[in-house]
Amino acid sequence: MKATDIQLADEITPTPNHIIERYSKSRDWQLFEKEYVYHHCPPAGKSWIDFGCGTGEITTQLASLGAKRVIAIDVDPGLLEMTKKRAILDGVDDRVTVLGGDFYDLRPEPVDVFLAYAVLHHIPDRLSKAIPIIKSWIKPGGTFICVEPVSLSSSLQWLRNHSGVPMPALDPGERQLTEADLRCIEDHFARSTRTYFHVLSRLDKLWPNASRLLRGVDRVLLALPGSTRLAGSVILSGHVD
Repeated sequence: MKATDIQLADEITPTPNHIIERYSKSRDWQLFEKEYVYHHCPPAGKSWIDFGCGTGEITTQLASLGAKRVIAIDVDPGLLEMTKKRAILDGVDDRVTVLGGDFYDLRPEPVDVFLAYAVLHHIPDRLSKAIPIIKSWIKPGGTFICVEPVSLSSSLQWLRNHSGVPMPALDPGERQLTEADLRCIEDHFARSTRTYFHVLSRLDKLWPNASRLLRGVDRVLLALPGSTRLAGSVILSGHVD
């Protein structure tokens, strides 16, 4: 089953208050990617794009956290309808706009922050075409943020493939981003930063109750020289002058 099919099978319900409270405080920003994004780039008062919005989970979180406008973009009409429903249930539909169709044909509506959360690894071989278009949607002084799975070590990839840890099937054309992919993205921005996650915390699929502990150990490991090549995901931020 493709990732889109799984999303379309979801039931849309209002976002629980404790979720919004968690992300408004983002106390665990050093451990969890989404909290890191919300901590370092607070949504309040900014206009955002949620690129590849899926069922709108992040879209309505951004709006609930004070974003003045969120443009949700996806290619699937069914997912956009689910995003609209979630925005209504969360009481933020007055600040959410949904756009569908081929992204390459859409007229840019520049925003302060362009967020692509676990999206670009679906189109890794089209980054050189996609990133300039993405950049056209960002205001001067604005920010691009992507959160993506990465494979930066061939040896570690081999171990991953033979670890016995269950891995979800990938959709056609989907793969983890490489160092060359990350550099392709960075080349289009005046300045960029990377923050890495997931070394031992990959094992939380086997020991979900140990997820927080494993992520804490990862922060120590990833501070060591040369350790970032062992990471399983990255937050890459690019800045537009």
